[in-house]
Amino acid sequence: MKTKNILYILLSVALLSSCGKERDLTYQGADVVEFSNPITGVNSKITGQSIGGTSVLGDNPNIPIRGERDSVIIQLVGRQRSEPITISYSITPGTAVEGTDFEIIGTRGAVVIPANQSATAIRLRLLNSSVTPTNLATVSFRITGTSAGDVGVSENYKNFALSIFPMKAYIDRVLAGGQGNYLATQNGLIYGNATGNAATADIAVTLVSRSVNGVVSTVPVLISPRTLSGNAAASATTYSNRVFIPASTVPGYLLSSWATGQLGAVTAATVNAIPTSGATAAAVVNDSVDLVENGIYGFRTGAGKKGYIRVKKLPVAGSGAITIDVMAQP
Repeated sequence: MKTKNILYILLSVALLSSCGKERDLTYQGADVVEFSNPITGVNSKITGQSIGGTSVLGDNPNIPIRGERDSVIIQLVGRQRSEPITISYSITPGTAVEGTDFEIIGTRGAVVIPANQSATAIRLRLLNSSVTPTNLATVSFRITGTSAGDVGVSENYKNFALSIFPMKAYIDRVLAGGQGNYLATQNGLIYGNATGNAATADIAVTLVSRSVNGVVSTVPVLISPRTLSGNAAASATTYSNRVFIPASTVPGYLLSSWATGQLGAVTAATVNAIPTSGATAAAVVNDSVDLVENGIYGFRTGAGKKGYIRVKKLPVAGSGAITIDVMAQP
């Protein structure tokens, strides 16, 4: 019995000793730089011009894309340095042509991790404008070296493959309910008339007065330029009803973020799959549609181009401008 008690005491002491020790979780390997893609966890991704994301510029290495910019993150695995680290990289085009399908923002072939930081990014402008939705323009990047003699390059994560889908995106376009209420999806410019422009104006907005139970209200709508102008030569654009409707449990202050999340998954393939017939909310079959702030609507232009419109801001009390983001096929 005495022997048993001694064994219990020794076991308890051992357990207490092991619990009292904190595990050392600091990185113990060699200091290296490597590509990182926190969105998918792999060193490749498909990207293109988009109205998803949370930055007007879209080139912050730690946030999703927006508009016509994206970035490929390079991180330092190891101790932060008191001096900047210059990282050299090479570009290997696949089907992508530099200057046509993409261009580098900043110094080509080198990026810098600032002092006392752990990440930087190769920043790109996305330009693929193929009229065939399946035409992905591919390009690869390889880290070739660093300016710090004691910081190497990860063998497993020194390469990154990027596939750019064809798309156009325009951010924060402001359309008045009256003059200047037409937008051309091929150049992103706003016009005061439906025809005779440098590009076909194929998105239009207007304000409609409605009386419900004797109460008159002004409703902002997306409308076909042909219907609004009465000009048979104008674009016969059609729209879907609101798509990506949030659950009632999503609070009002999160609606903008919720819409961003839905758009983050949109690609050339999903835009091309927008239905042009049928009775579903996503079908682009309406000459006009009432707008809801933070709403997302599909469309198809008279030329057959498809895309999405995100409503950012609606007029207050029936007066003022409508702010939208537009993503459209080239």
